[in-house]
Amino acid sequence: GDAPSTGKRMLEQDFTNDSPMSYEEKRELCANMNKLPGKKLGSVVQIIHDRNPKILQQNGEDPDEIEIDIDRIDAATLRYLEVFVKEALSKKTNKKPKNDASQALAAPSRRSAAGLRVLGG
Repeated sequence: GDAPSTGKRMLEQDFTNDSPMSYEEKRELCANMNKLPGKKLGSVVQIIHDRNPKILQQNGEDPDEIEIDIDRIDAATLRYLEVFVKEALSKKTNKKPKNDASQALAAPSRRSAAGLRVLGG
């Protein structure tokens, strides 16, 4: 049999680590979540929604924007997201050839693709 892919391995380790996050770790998680491409962000929102349905709030002024109050998410979910986000970002950066970066930076993007605002930290 093949070795399980990282994605699969992650699902198995699942929500076992529930040590509380420090302020710094939450802040880093917020920052990393805001760097995610839209598709991955959708997965993050789905994970949070499955685990803590009451946390996701639609922004009254902008219905396309979703607010996540990171301080209300339980520790196990935060730890899971921490791993998920780091893996997503490392995959993202490794794939692109270096000379691509300047073009990506030239395109101004004010907000994350999915209109996500991560609060807290």
